[in-house]
Amino acid sequence: MSAQPLSDQAAIAKEVVENVVDYLDFATPVAVDVREDDEQISVSLTGEEPLGVLIGKGGQTLNALEMIVKEIVFHRTGARGKHIMLDAEGYRARQTERLREVARENARRVLETGEAVALEPMTARDRRTAHMALAEIEGVSSFSVGEEPHRHLVICLPGQEADA
Repeated sequence: MSAQPLSDQAAIAKEVVENVVDYLDFATPVAVDVREDDEQISVSLTGEEPLGVLIGKGGQTLNALEMIVKEIVFHRTGARGKHIMLDAEGYRARQTERLREVARENARRVLETGEAVALEPMTARDRRTAHMALAEIEGVSSFSVGEEPHRHLVICLPGQEADA
């Protein structure tokens, strides 16, 4: 069974990421794998040496590169199209699990004490991940407050939203 050819958007995303990787001139090869479904284009980078320079502190570099790739794809195709997600060394999966665990731990704290808990500021993607994890826990509620870049999530008991 042969793989489906990449859409124009996915091919451009792959080309842009490969160019960035080439420019960074890693000592060992970095593989750029692109997977595509009806809603998303996933670009995953792996290599023999650490790719921390592509991830950056708290994923900031990866987020910035993802935004640049999206804009280049839009500029070259004229269409927003599918969501484009970049990952390096499985960082996104680790980050998602870490955020889910932080949400669960703080939800337990709220259930034990009855007091709302404000989390550290985080990106919209990370807030969404935490909100989704909290939606699975009975007896807690969550909402976002503040302005970027200080927007953060508050976990509370249902009905406490107005008090927080």
